Amino acid sequence: MSAWDALLDRVDVIADARADVDDAVQAELTELLVGAMRDGTADRELDPGQAGLWLAALLRTHAEVQDEGEERSDDALSMLRVIITRWLHPGRLDQAPPTFGT
Repeated sequence: MSAWDALLDRVDVIADARADVDDAVQAELTELLVGAMRDGTADRELDPGQAGLWLAALLRTHAEVQDEGEERSDDALSMLRVIITRWLHPGRLDQAPPTFGT
């Protein structure tokens, strides 16, 4: 499993459970994102800390948008995955080495 797949799997679990996205979950998402940046499956030009912060905020907002009693909407989850993929996934997978942390 690639780091990108692990990140999206975790996003699926959080979105499905409408889990609380606290600081610990944000840190976990950031670490998964760093792994995806290292293997080139996430855009290496992003700052991982800031991207993790925004990813956590996106997941919080996703939970708020869905009605409280409604079961997970596959369409909503699909749209969330498209947004995350287009935002974080590089346009080209042969990018230069990571620039963060330099």
